[in-house]
Amino acid sequence: MRSRIILLILFCLCATQCESRKNIIFSNSYTKIYKNSVCKPDEKFPQIVMIPFFESATQLVEDCKTYPKHKTALAMMIFYHKWQEYFGDSDYSVKNTLNKTMIKWGKNVRVLDANGFDLEGAPLTHALIAGLTESKTVVWVWQGKHGKISETSLMHELVHISLGASVGNFDPDHEGGKYYGWSPAHSVMIEEAKDMLRAFNI
Repeated sequence: MRSRIILLILFCLCATQCESRKNIIFSNSYTKIYKNSVCKPDEKFPQIVMIPFFESATQLVEDCKTYPKHKTALAMMIFYHKWQEYFGDSDYSVKNTLNKTMIKWGKNVRVLDANGFDLEGAPLTHALIAGLTESKTVVWVWQGKHGKISETSLMHELVHISLGASVGNFDPDHEGGKYYGWSPAHSVMIEEAKDMLRAFNI
């Protein structure tokens, strides 16, 4: 009961308009589809599960121990709430991207095949990574060893696709100067969003 009350309070918080009365959070128009889209332990993996409140967003799971869809939905709502608070979304480009995002949860870290960058923009080669933006709407995230979304790189990867939607550039070098988009404010926003999730033990 307590978790339902917390979820309702947080949903109302996320539904609060940041810029206009029309700027509502995500709808639950596809309730029947969301309800029937569940992880089935007796079927073949990986499986795709729809994320409620996000039109056609999905998560790809390798087993049914992966984060339940309602926790992923809550994490995405918190992310969007913080994004609006910091950066706005007047044309709904970020909202529309989140509505069709696929999160591919992975059981193990990966080795970066191509060249990449750390948070300060320093080059990385063949580094171990915990998250990767694969396309405009697809992110891969290591599900981690702590059992909590707040301790994964999900928020980080959602910033990349949100930058792609809002400024047309994923900004792979983060706070480095080679690409445009990522600022120290984005890094602060990520930590605040993670702290909100930690407050709910997610």
